[in-house]
Amino acid sequence: LDNRFDSLNSVINIKGTSYNMGNGGSTSGDASPGTRSPVQKQTPAQPDRDWRYIGVVLPIQFLGFNGNALGNTALLNWSIIATNAIDRFEIERSADNNIFIKTGTVRDNVLLNQSQTFSFNDDISTVSSNIIYYRLKVIGKAGEIKYSNILIIIRIQTKTLVTVMPNPTGSYTIIRFFVEKESTITLRLMDNLGKSILIQEQRVLKGNNSIQLTGLGKYSSGVYTLQININNEIVTQRLIISK
Repeated sequence: LDNRFDSLNSVINIKGTSYNMGNGGSTSGDASPGTRSPVQKQTPAQPDRDWRYIGVVLPIQFLGFNGNALGNTALLNWSIIATNAIDRFEIERSADNNIFIKTGTVRDNVLLNQSQTFSFNDDISTVSSNIIYYRLKVIGKAGEIKYSNILIIIRIQTKTLVTVMPNPTGSYTIIRFFVEKESTITLRLMDNLGKSILIQEQRVLKGNNSIQLTGLGKYSSGVYTLQININNEIVTQRLIISK
């Protein structure tokens, strides 16, 4: 018998022979007692394999999983408390709440026993459904897995047509749109983490308008989200900066 049964202190009778187990037990007895009992499968990442180790379910607490759609982008964020080392988060998306596909991966330093928040922007420009389902697959360093609850995002179709040209751009772009009345709009440029790096308010007139954004060359090459708030309607467009 394996001497790792150290939490037991009992005697087992097998075919009339007593075997002591526990801290004060003895490993002497039948030289070949034998057993046909199956043992737990061991994954390559598991440091040990015995009856006390179950490397399947990841001990993690989800404090929240939220998101909303802004134009062609789904902005997702979640908060967790983890007691085991986390390797990565995989974001899975579904159009029918049945078949989920991986749409992104987040690798970040996860502190143990502390509340942390993470985010991911998902490009949904090719998704035709107005209802989108998301779930998180959290994978631990030892191969453990845990899924989050299902997040449902409903896309709201915008009625204001906005064009952005040139796109991709190196230093500037022109935003064209139509408004039904004179008003003040807010332009917001966000990076891939959802952080606002540029906010601009501007008065526009009734009818067709053009606004030029300059100084974009100071930002790193990549995909950004351009958000325009027009008369309480939020329209988003992807803006690619390429140098």
